[in-house]
Amino acid sequence: MKLIKITLLFFPFIILAKTIYGDEQIELLLKNHCKNTFNFPELLGIHIYNDKKGRILQVDIEVTKNNNHIIMTMDAMSQIGQYSKKPFYKFIIIEHYPQEKIPTGYESNAECAINYFVKKKIPKNSWMKDCLSSSILQKEIENWSTLNKN
Repeated sequence: MKLIKITLLFFPFIILAKTIYGDEQIELLLKNHCKNTFNFPELLGIHIYNDKKGRILQVDIEVTKNNNHIIMTMDAMSQIGQYSKKPFYKFIIIEHYPQEKIPTGYESNAECAINYFVKKKIPKNSWMKDCLSSSILQKEIENWSTLNKN
C-alpha cells in the first residue's frame, strides 16, 4: 500500500519532467527540425564540442539570399538545444556563401537565446544587444594573421 502511495505521489513529477537527449539525438532532432522548417537555409553541418568554458552547439548553413536566417537558425538551436543532457553555454552559426566570400559567424549565449526564443523572458532587442555577436570570425582571422606574419 505504501508503494502505491509513493508511486502516486511522484507520478505527476515523472510526467512533467523535461525529456533530455544525448548529443547524437540532439543532432538528429536539429536536422529534422531544419529539414521541416519552410525556407530554412541549406544545412551544411552540425557540430557539438567543448572549449575551455563549456559546451558549444555550432550550425553551418549555406546562404543564398539575404533573409532572416540568423533568427531562424538561432530559434531552431534554442528550441532543440534546451533538451540537451549537458547544457550548452554558447550557440554559434556560420553562414557560408556560394560565391568565394569569407563566411560570416554569429554567436549567442545559449541561456540568453533560450530565454528569448523559448521562455519569452527577454525582448528581441535585449537579446540582439546583450547576447548576439557577429564578430567572431573576424577576431579569429585577425589572430591568425598576426600569428603568421612571417
